Amino acid sequence: MKRPPASGGPALPPPPWLWLVMAMYLCQVPGSVTWWHAQILDLWTDRTYGAAVVSGSGFAALRVMTVSQAMPFLVMASGVATVLLPHLRGRYTEWRYHLVDPVGGAADGPSSAVRSVQRLLDQHAPGTTLKLSLRARGPSIRVYARGWRERRVAVSLGFLALRQSDPDRARALLLHEARHLTCGEHLITGLGSPFTRVVGAWPVLLLACGAGPVVWLFLTHAPTSSMMVVQLAVVVMRLPLVLLLPVIALWCAELAADRYAVADAGRRTVLEALEATRASGPRRMLGKLYHPPSALRRWFIERSHLPVAPLLLLLAGPIALLLYAVLVTPFGVVSLIALGDAPLTALASGLDLAHRDLLFWPWWAVILAVVLLWPLLAKLWLRLWGAPQAVPSAREAIPSARQAVPDPTSPSLSASPPPSPPVSPPAPDNSYRRRTHLIAALLPALVLAVALLPRTGAAERDPVLRPDSATSATAETED
Repeated sequence: MKRPPASGGPALPPPPWLWLVMAMYLCQVPGSVTWWHAQILDLWTDRTYGAAVVSGSGFAALRVMTVSQAMPFLVMASGVATVLLPHLRGRYTEWRYHLVDPVGGAADGPSSAVRSVQRLLDQHAPGTTLKLSLRARGPSIRVYARGWRERRVAVSLGFLALRQSDPDRARALLLHEARHLTCGEHLITGLGSPFTRVVGAWPVLLLACGAGPVVWLFLTHAPTSSMMVVQLAVVVMRLPLVLLLPVIALWCAELAADRYAVADAGRRTVLEALEATRASGPRRMLGKLYHPPSALRRWFIERSHLPVAPLLLLLAGPIALLLYAVLVTPFGVVSLIALGDAPLTALASGLDLAHRDLLFWPWWAVILAVVLLWPLLAKLWLRLWGAPQAVPSAREAIPSARQAVPDPTSPSLSASPPPSPPVSPPAPDNSYRRRTHLIAALLPALVLAVALLPRTGAAERDPVLRPDSATSATAETED
């Protein structure tokens, strides 16, 4: 692929993978309700395994572990609550971080810095309200929603001081947040988001309700521990994969916002700004779940002008879904072997289940359509969230001294021709964008072709997954 021209216009955002992940979770609600109903009947009643087995230590550990297995439901519920209740989230956020109007009232920020920040917001995210945090540990700059169509940016006094001392770094940080606003991501993520709080709390929940029961069962030497430890260990190792899709979607949103800032402020400025605002301590560790690791962000920012950057953002959704299928399938095979399946039977059943559940063809059809049509849909998506049609870059917004102040002593001043109007940047290279989207569409198209192949039906014949059918088949053979 040829490298796109450096002045090819503002970069398109990637597809809204974060919103698509939320839609995918919502589509799984009926199946999740059925699965949880079966789990409750199996683990809390003696319908399937008998009273003696259900009352054992192994099933007690399984009941505790079901809390950690509820993580996809918690992520979905928190995301839905974040989108449907932005007014409550906005009120809580403003109370939690003592957010006030930056001019007048309880606080008076530096007027010149406040005006310059508001001007930038009006250029890159029109209609956004600026708020100032009075807390010493308040946000440097973060976005949040006060309503479905009411978006706000919270800044600290430290950010206003940075705007005066180093305006380039402050501009880079503000442009990063503005991109979240113009892509509608502030309704799901940002300051005070229940969605990111649930994602950040996942390691604690995994240790307490996932690894804890396995360790306790191993140390107690209960009669059923030898039967349950292997299966529980497989479940624990599989649990972190449930956050793979939302975490990659969050990382993709952050990297796209970095790329938007780089297009205006430059790579070095964005890297310096991110380094200056990097969190520390436990907050930094938990933030890695909804922010990309620093090494990944540096790698991406340094290559944001190369074709690999938009290609990776386009492929983030298909790669995440395919990676989840590839990683989950081996754990399912090991679980079937632990339950008594022969290795070859477990492998055939695991691949058949992956074909049915993980290579669900409607998902891949939607992903393929989004990737192919995104050059057309992106403009509608940006318009939906109030993105400006064109914004001046840092160089265009500040004319040079030679252009702004003519030299009165110049003898040729009267004879000089009138200044030419500023030249607008060339239009984006649409042919390059089309080629990028066609290349990105190859992966979901290939997976969709595999998903449309007929299933083997091995899962229906598996004696572990279908014990009743296996028993009846054996009886018919004996007759």
